[in-house]
Amino acid sequence: MLGHVVLARSEEYLNLQSVQRIPAVPKDERDTVFHKHFPQTDRVDSNAPLANPATPAEKKKTWNLNWGPLPWMADMSAQQPATRFSLDLWMSIFCRSMGAPILMLQAHAVARTMCSCKNFSLDPQDDHVLTCKKHTGATRVHNHVMDILAQLARNTGYSVRVNHKVSTTAAASNKQGDVELVNFGPDGYNSLVIDVLICCDHVGNSTINNGHLNSKMHTNDYLQARATIKNNQYKVDNDAVSTAFAPAIVSVAGQIHPEFLCLPWVLADKQTRNYYALISAEEDIGSEAFTWSRARTFSFNKNSIGKAIAYVTATRLHLSVHSTAPPSRRQPGQPISLAECLMHGAAHASHR
Repeated sequence: MLGHVVLARSEEYLNLQSVQRIPAVPKDERDTVFHKHFPQTDRVDSNAPLANPATPAEKKKTWNLNWGPLPWMADMSAQQPATRFSLDLWMSIFCRSMGAPILMLQAHAVARTMCSCKNFSLDPQDDHVLTCKKHTGATRVHNHVMDILAQLARNTGYSVRVNHKVSTTAAASNKQGDVELVNFGPDGYNSLVIDVLICCDHVGNSTINNGHLNSKMHTNDYLQARATIKNNQYKVDNDAVSTAFAPAIVSVAGQIHPEFLCLPWVLADKQTRNYYALISAEEDIGSEAFTWSRARTFSFNKNSIGKAIAYVTATRLHLSVHSTAPPSRRQPGQPISLAECLMHGAAHASHR
């Protein structure tokens, strides 16, 4: 039974680490504010028979934007202080990627340490602390992703406003996003406002049956559900002041909402075009060299976001225990082993 619980969790996280292949061209232009960068092409009827199936030119080609939660690790270097993580953060990152209990939280889970919200005890799988907003980590990790996104926009040359400097909507609603790209947006808009949301792939705040739904994966399209909520909250009010709006939604496991993935590609395209204009090579825009240069910048943007997600997720785990009482300590010379951690975590999960 214990092994089954651990393997089920690991299998869930293995699926979450899979590459997302997201169609770049939206089914409907209204699905994204970036539709002009991904224009609709002549569609091929998938049910129509091919005149010559062996001819490659007649096979339907789909433009996909690929996203993986872990490729950012290729950019890490022990020689560059800016890319180094502490050992504790690495341990948390790797435990999460495998679906294993978090070593740092294991002692708190065994001691039934209460979260600072006073509603739930800390669990070794970190589902609650990644959704709880009652500790300092919630705001700090949100702001870190927001700052990374703002810096990527500045790399492109846009004037960027962040946090309380972002333009508000009409006085009646007075809503404000997280990042504003001035003079960026579709025709008819003056700027683009982005609102960042980091959500958890598992239920972490359930009050049903004393929290027994915690650690269960969301079964619906939770990223799209949250994007719909964000659009309903902000889009109409921003349209009224000629400001485009886009939600930037990611999960702590590294899953990304399609509209958010479009943004780093659009920024990469703009940055590469600016570079070619700077070196007076506008005639080469669209060439193979231009395409490869844009791909490198797109990869850098994606890795920056992926690394930020991994960093803030691990950091939030650590910050979550700062306001709690320390758990009872083990006897000196008896550190908890990974195998013991897995067993305790499985036992904890099986009693939910």
